Amino acid sequence: MRLSEIVAVSGLAKKAPFHFMNYALADLAERPDEYTPAHCQFISQADLQSWLSAGAQPAQSVNRQELGIYLPDIYASDFFFYEQQNNYISTMAYMRMINDLLPLDIERYELAFAAFVVLHEYGHWLHFRRCHKSSVEYVLWLNRFLAPVESQREVLDLLPDSEPVKEELVAEHINAYNAMPQEFSANKYALKHVAQLYAKLIK
Repeated sequence: MRLSEIVAVSGLAKKAPFHFMNYALADLAERPDEYTPAHCQFISQADLQSWLSAGAQPAQSVNRQELGIYLPDIYASDFFFYEQQNNYISTMAYMRMINDLLPLDIERYELAFAAFVVLHEYGHWLHFRRCHKSSVEYVLWLNRFLAPVESQREVLDLLPDSEPVKEELVAEHINAYNAMPQEFSANKYALKHVAQLYAKLIK
């Protein structure tokens, strides 16, 4: 099942702007670095450039149609593979949460993961809308929490997997990441709804 089909089953396309990125898997196999992970975009490129160049918030949003949830429109199995390649720590953290909640058949864990990510990204969008902040205000607020956690991840990326303390440090990083308000909110939404969506998908 493709991610666009999962979104259609979820009914969330009526509640948030979804943007589907089309990839040819043969091209991705040759150039995996061109893959863009699933994410929620809260500021347009025009607004971002205006903010960075002027050092001040734009008077109004220039290109709001760029905002929303970006998902690669590929099959759940390929999605799991590329998300794991690009963001292994988050992928494993999500799978632990899902395994604690759902009795999964091994052949369907990739589908459950895709469903969770769709709901998680919608949870981010919901959090953004409920905060009643402008795009720039929201991104600045996010960065207050994200910057130290991202610095921690950069250190982890430098450590070889053979380092004895790495597993413990990764666990600490996952806990710190999931404790950030934006991640806590997105995970809470996904965990609340993933069982229902997963049941619909496997019918």
